[in-house]
Amino acid sequence: MKDNHLWDETDFPSVIQGRHLAEWVYLGEGRDGEYNPNDPDDTPLLRFDTYEFINGDWVEITDGSYCTAMPVGTDRDTLVWVLERIVADLHACVDSPKRMLEGWSWVNPSWAGVTA
Repeated sequence: MKDNHLWDETDFPSVIQGRHLAEWVYLGEGRDGEYNPNDPDDTPLLRFDTYEFINGDWVEITDGSYCTAMPVGTDRDTLVWVLERIVADLHACVDSPKRMLEGWSWVNPSWAGVTA
């Protein structure tokens, strides 16, 4: 897994189901690229990374990392809820997961029935 997190990675959950892993990371991203703390309309946003267990190692899935609309302060239960669905979709995916994972880039707390 990546070690270039700008946030303490233990603050964010990860989920493993079968041979798939999804985790949240914060890399300093905001609504228009890099998070701008001086912009009152900007919000620090989380990214998910996905991996597949291959030959004893976690290998990053090609085109499997996307910034989302999930704010950094989203509650843990919601973050886990999303990751569980991402890895379930990965498990069910028979072709390249790129398009499916791109769809998850739009995820926000309202998808789980909560608001930020």
